[in-house]
Amino acid sequence: MITWRLGPDRAGEWRDIRLAALRDAPEAFDATLAEWQNRPLEDFAARLAAVPTFVAGDRVGHAFAVASWQAGLDSRDPQRGWLLSVYSRPEARGGGYADAVIAAVIADAAANGATSMGLNVVAGNLHAQRLYLRLGFLPTERQGITNSRGVPEVEMILPRLEPAAVTDTRIGHRDVSRQ
Repeated sequence: MITWRLGPDRAGEWRDIRLAALRDAPEAFDATLAEWQNRPLEDFAARLAAVPTFVAGDRVGHAFAVASWQAGLDSRDPQRGWLLSVYSRPEARGGGYADAVIAAVIADAAANGATSMGLNVVAGNLHAQRLYLRLGFLPTERQGITNSRGVPEVEMILPRLEPAAVTDTRIGHRDVSRQ
């Protein structure tokens, strides 16, 4: 298994897994397939230029899981990164691919000055909540969180980023944004 960062020149890879995520798990995301499926490739490239995005797979160009992160989304803690758009293809679930991309995101966020990581997860997505709990994320006391579609969500925080603690040395990471 390897992880790699997607740069704007790899927008086609992100489009493929993003559309798969919105098609396979529409309830898990704030966005909808209808909002993304007809966008030009340039929109996907622009997102990759602005938001660090990592994928994991068995070979470069064949992504099984994806995750992104963004800084500056939490006014309560300006040094908190925010985990976004986590998805693992059904055939890859349980294979460690989601763990690998989340580890890559955390390592990148920590290297870029983030000291903690937050996320929102659909309240009914217990499988994802168990994954995040296993990785050290804790639910907060915030109540009444809903996404833009009105779906209830749970906020979770990884209070301290320690990339070495979540990175598995068997997982290789490559920056292929220029390959």
